[in-house]
This record gives sequence, structure tokens and C-alpha cells, in this order.
Amino acid sequence: MTCSARPTFTEIHEWVTEYEKHDSVAHATVHVLRQDDPEHLESGMVAIHLNHGPASISLNVDCERTWTAALSERSGEFPLSGGNLIALGEELYTTGKLCEYLQARTDEAAATS
Repeated sequence: MTCSARPTFTEIHEWVTEYEKHDSVAHATVHVLRQDDPEHLESGMVAIHLNHGPASISLNVDCERTWTAALSERSGEFPLSGGNLIALGEELYTTGKLCEYLQARTDEAAATS
């Protein structure tokens, strides 16, 4: 089932670019990727590589236009110093802020269409 209500790849890319002009995801690398799902090729997702933890986070939007975060862990133990633990917390916090920003922009786009 295709859902045309999802933001497009272009919209998502523009929103992330705009977000990064005034804020950023601390210590992490952010990528906007096209969806692999053949039913949603026009949409995109945001992938965040955490630099202080063995995980990546993907931000996805569903057909109801709701953004969620999925944490994908890597195997292995990872001891952290206090400073690195704080940096990991900053990565998670600022990724959450990006997710909330994308939700706000998605809601705004839905209200004006």
C-alpha cells in the first residue's frame, strides 16, 4: 500500500539542511537517505551514526506522518569514560530534537496542504 501523505525525500533533505543551519546533532554524522521500500521510493529517512556508542539511529516517518526513531545496536561491549558518556547523551538528546523538528515540519506541511 503506497501512502502519498509521507514527506518526500526532497522535503526531508531540505528540512534537515535547514535544521543544521541553526542546530546540529552533537558529535554525530547525519545522512538523508532514500527509502529502500519500493512502495515508498519518493520518501526518505534520516540515518544518524553515533560516534560515542555502538549504534545508529534511523528516523522514519510512517503513512500517518508520525516520525519515530529506531536504535540499531552493534555487537560488543563499549566501555566509556565520563566524558564519552556525556557525549553519547548529547548525541541522543540532539537526535531527539531533530526528530521533534521533523515532526513539527511534517505537521506544518500537512496543515498547509
